[in-house]
Order: sequence, then structure tokens, then C-alpha cells
Amino acid sequence: MRPARYIGCEPNHVIKDPKDVQVRFALCYPDIYEIAMSYYGLFLLYEISNRIDGVWCERCFAPWADMEEYLRQTGAPLTTLESKTPLSAMDLIGFSLTYELNVTNVLNMLSLGGVKIRSDERQGTDPIVIGGGPLMLNPKPYERFFDIIVAGEGDEAIVSILKMSRDMAGERRDTIISEISRLEGVYSVYSRKVKRLFVRDLDKAFHPVRPPIPTVDSVHNRLNIEISRGCGNGCRFCLAGFGYRPYRERSFDAVKAVIDEGLQNTGYEEISLLSLSSGDYRYLFDVIDYARKEYKGLSVSLPSLKIGSIGDDEIAAMGQMARTGFTFALEAPTAHLRCRLNKDIDVDNLVMQLPQLKALGWRRLKLYVMVGFPWETEDDLRAIRDVITPFRAAGMDINLSVSPFTPKPHTPFQWLPMDDESVLIEKIMLMKDVLKKTGVRLRYRDTSVSIIEGIVARADENLSPLFEYLHEHNVRLEAWREFFSFEPYRRWFEINSVDMKAYTGARDTHGTLAWDVVDMGFDTQFLRNELKQAESGDTTADCLNGCAGCGLSCSQSNGLAPDRAIEVKPSEAVDSTGLPAGNQMPPKKITFRYGKYGDARYIGHLDTMSILVRAMKASGIPIRTKGKYHPLPKIALTDALPVGIESFYEFIEIEIDPDVPIDSLRINTINKRLSSGIKIYEFIEGSLKDVVKDYLFILVSASPQEGDITLWRQTEGKYFYVWRGKGVKQLWNQGTFSRIIKIESRQNDGI
Repeated sequence: MRPARYIGCEPNHVIKDPKDVQVRFALCYPDIYEIAMSYYGLFLLYEISNRIDGVWCERCFAPWADMEEYLRQTGAPLTTLESKTPLSAMDLIGFSLTYELNVTNVLNMLSLGGVKIRSDERQGTDPIVIGGGPLMLNPKPYERFFDIIVAGEGDEAIVSILKMSRDMAGERRDTIISEISRLEGVYSVYSRKVKRLFVRDLDKAFHPVRPPIPTVDSVHNRLNIEISRGCGNGCRFCLAGFGYRPYRERSFDAVKAVIDEGLQNTGYEEISLLSLSSGDYRYLFDVIDYARKEYKGLSVSLPSLKIGSIGDDEIAAMGQMARTGFTFALEAPTAHLRCRLNKDIDVDNLVMQLPQLKALGWRRLKLYVMVGFPWETEDDLRAIRDVITPFRAAGMDINLSVSPFTPKPHTPFQWLPMDDESVLIEKIMLMKDVLKKTGVRLRYRDTSVSIIEGIVARADENLSPLFEYLHEHNVRLEAWREFFSFEPYRRWFEINSVDMKAYTGARDTHGTLAWDVVDMGFDTQFLRNELKQAESGDTTADCLNGCAGCGLSCSQSNGLAPDRAIEVKPSEAVDSTGLPAGNQMPPKKITFRYGKYGDARYIGHLDTMSILVRAMKASGIPIRTKGKYHPLPKIALTDALPVGIESFYEFIEIEIDPDVPIDSLRINTINKRLSSGIKIYEFIEGSLKDVVKDYLFILVSASPQEGDITLWRQTEGKYFYVWRGKGVKQLWNQGTFSRIIKIESRQNDGI
């Protein structure tokens, strides 16, 4: 069990007085903490919602299996992180669905929170349940479970929904739902068709700058910077590309402001430039170069890149920063197959950049391909070896990820069939065999998972009972390999005499589709024409250099500023401290005494270290680093404190420049940026080795205990014992003590 997932005391979390709010909103992500706290959309909606007067937005995530077992055994409900309020007591509950296999988690979370899973069974004071996220571009399979569904980008819709709910507080539930359903982009039982929402100007759109910092290391624990939204490349298989049209960019000045404020509020050592194709962002070099010059030791990561989209200047700038990896979307091994996908790239462009990448310290690249397209031949699959050969010849290690193609709604490939699972396995095994003895690390997606993803992606209202069946049979956390099983799906289809191929097979290009209820803003005939282009092997102009003619009626420039010349200036040589080489000053060591108490006792040792270091950096303390490509802060800590044990006698040593002032005001600033329950009390100028570490443990129990422990005090039914030495973790794990507290030995008389 990782209890820190459930304590909700992160730096930057929002607490409001319930008496001052009219709407309590639970923002839910249907996966566990580490995944949810990596999702940009969560931070965006969390910060937007909490800026509204009279609204308190709190978070709630799917519990891991051990916590769910505890909740069911004890009868305790699933609650929000911030106030520990059961979901059933909230006014609104919102879910963002980004992945097909998380649908069962939604039903499980509602059930654990004491909320009925079907919308037609909720009444009276029951919460209004909202669905959003990319999956809601096909709302029909989920309308049974949500009271309202937001189709498209929810930045602006969430403000309207929350303000309307606030202003109508106290009115009948069905009246509020009916009024919200009148908003553009909102789908409900009252709707026939809904128009997809999208933000027109990113510079005018809100960007989060104060995200809660995870108390458990998340999958992507860094500052997310959205540099653009949508994609102009028109890859015919991609829901994100068509679902988030048109392509829009944030200006360089806007991105720069977000970086400055975000780092000031978080102290992160890495930023991620979020985009569906970050190499297409016209100010990419400017942003990377700014981050490099202004924030020594900061690393910049880019999502999957289109081959040929990142230039030598950007690579050179990133080569002078802390190292992150590169992932390139190859999509298919041969050029003629990529043309069918409208993926017009030249692999030779990347091959030509390999010497530069290697010279700057990169030794490994990640490539991504798909299998299962209807035009695929054995020769296409075997060609993967020809693609890989020049990379290996250049001394590059390659991680190759292979995923089966799954048709998605609102794309030109929405009508295509999926390959049978046996065929997908055969294709992947062929590719694996071709790459034997090449040194390539090949990873491939479970084909049975892909089949289910394909079924759910193009589901209709007739599959709503499937999700209920899965819920009743305890299916949840399916995104995790140890919990996924194909069998309950197969069993439901068999029991109900439904053919899986009705959902994985080809669709009539002139038939009605379940997701037609969402008006995407572009012409369905355009999608049909794109499919014909794919069948003939022709490409279509992208939105960056022309107009694809999708019918969205956006301007060709999408409001983008004209290109401007970029002057590449050679940078100063810097060493691992971030100081110009030759200007190294002797370091100063500062040792802080801090405490960890209350719910913060469940935060692990390494996570505590990260929280402290980031709070110091956000407070303007530049900690020296070591290491060239992966710089680490020069710090030292006392031995790890077992999870669950409190302490007022922990120490962390940092190494800084001699001219950096540390005083009580700086300590107060740091403490404001720490998790609730972590606090710095004092500091000395000197090494951790100079600190006298004489401590003991106070053990608190509701009943008398025996053993090698000394009774210190007894008051009001509590017994306080003293313990010195090792083995305190074993004492805590016995479960006989409600608290164990580490203190300085000479302070025990005054505790």
C-alpha cells in the first residue's frame, strides 16, 4: 500500500472554507494517483474551477486494489483528497476519460463513493455526474452513466457549468441539469445533437501555473507547458489530430510567462512542452533557448516527434541542457504505407541528424510504429530492419514500440476493420523475428488489449450493459497488466449473442454511426474523401502549409504570427553547478532541521526529498548539482524514516553558492511551499556531519504494552513509551501503536 496516494496534502493544493462555497465539485480521474497527477487536463480544470467564487474543486482518483479492499471491508466511502468528503455528498462530480479501459473505473469510483452508477436512478440531492475528455466525442455508450456530457475542450464550458450550478444552488436537480443542457457543447438526455467545443485563441485561454506537486512520484512529475493544441498534420488514424482541430499555438511571450510563473510556484527541474506535434511549433527554438539561458540545470522534454520536424538548432540547444530522451513517430516502416496514413516524412532526415545527436550525448532513441492497416504487406513489415540498420550503424540504441492499429471515431479510418487478433500476433512476431540479432529492444502492446480498445472506441448505446456487467463482475484497473482480462468481455458477448466483429469489423461509409450525434465542425464527406486518398496512396496538404479543406472554416494561418528569423548564439560553457566554467566559487553547506507529521508521515523518503528540494528552488535557492547529462542536486539526508512514523528531528544538507542568503524570512517562504505536515524549523551553516544526531522515539498506545520499551507517561487513557535504537519499523508494523514520533533526546520532557 502507498498511503501517500490518499492524503491530499500536496504543495499548491486548494483548501476553502465550506461555509464560503455554494458548489462542491469533485474532479475525478479514473486511474490511480500516479497517472492522474501526470495529466495536464486535470491541473487545467482544477485551477480554473478554484478561481470561481463560491466554488470549491477537489480531486478524487481511483484507489488501488488494496485501498479498495479496505474501503469495502470497513464500509468507508471513497472521498475527495482535499476535505475527505464522500463523493455522494458533493454537488457535482466530473470525470475526464482519456482511455477506453478506464470506463470501468468510473463505475467503480461512483459505487465506492456511494453514488448510483445509472443517471436515471439518481434523484433529489444526489450529485450531478459529468463526463468529459476525448472519449466523450462518442457519448452514446456512456449516456446511461452521466447526467451531462461535455463534447470537446472543456476550458470554457466548465466555467459556465459551475457558475450556473452556483447561481441555481437549492433548485431541483433535474431543473439544473435541464438548464446546463442548454449550453453549447453539452450533451444529455435532452439532446439530439451537440456541437464540439474548442478554444479559438490559446493566448486568451487560461493556463495552470500552480499545479499540486505529487506526494507520490507520478509518471510525468514535471511542469507541463501547453505550447499548442490540435494538429495540422492530418494523420488519418489519429483521433487527437481530428478531435482537437484546428491547430492553435501559444505565442512565445505567453509560453515564457507560463514557464516563469510555473517554475516559481513549483521548483520543478524539468518542463514538458505539450503538443501533438511539438516540432511544428514555430517558436520551439526560442522556448528551448530561453529555458536554457534562464534556468541552469533545467531539462526540457518533448512528446513524440514527427521525424524531420525538429531542427539542428533545437537539438543543439537541448544538448546543452539536462538530458531527456527523444521519441519519434515512424508509424509505418515504408514510405508508401506512410503515404496512405498521410504521414509524409523522410526517415533520412533523422538519419542525417544522428552524428549530431551522438556528439551531444544521446545514445538511445525511441521509435514508434503501428501494425494492422489493411494495405499492409509482409514486405512492409520486413522493411523495419532496413529502417533500423542506419541507426544501429551510427551506434544508436533503439527502443522500438509496436502497437496494433485501432480505428477511432471522427477520423478517416473510422470505417476500417481491425485485423483479427491472430493476424496481429502473426505480424508482430514477424517483425520481432526480422529484428533478431539487431540489438533493438522491441516492445509490443498486448493484442487482446488493443481488440478491447477498438471495441470500446467505436461502441454504441447497445454496449452500455457491457460496462455494467463488467462492474458487477469486479472488473477495474484494466489499464494495469495485472488486472486486465479478456475473458469477461468474451463472456458477455457470448451470453448476449453479440458478435465482437460487429464492433471490430468494417463500417458502411454511408451508414449512421453512433458518434454522429457530435458535430465536429468538419464535413463528413471530407473524411470519406480522405479514406479514398488513403486507398489510392495519396497524401493531403497539411494545415500548416495550406488548407486540407476539412470544412472547419478556420483561417489558413489559424491566427499564427508570421515566422521570424532566429539568431543562434553560441552559449557559455557551463559546468554541473550551472556556473560559467572557471568561475567556480567554493560551496557553502547549509543543514536544515525539519519535521514530518500528521498525514505527511505517509510520504516516502525520496518523495519528501523531492518536495523539500523543489520548495527551496521555488523560493530562490539555487542548489548546486552534480552530473552532466542527468544533473542531481548536491544534498545529503538523514537515514530514511519508515513510512507512517512522524518526526521533528530530520535533517537535509544542501550545497549552495556562498553569496546565497539563508535567513528566517527565507525559511518562512520555503515552508509556505511545502506539503501540509512538512515544516523546516531551523538551520545551521555547516555540514550534516556536524549535527549531533541524538534522538529517541515516543510510542503512543491506547493500552498498556509489554516488551523492551519504557513507560514514560500515562494520561487520559493514552500510554507513552520511549524507544531508543533500531527496529522501530517493526514496532510500527505491529499495529499496536497509534503514533510513533521521533524527537531529539533532550526534548522528550517537553513534548
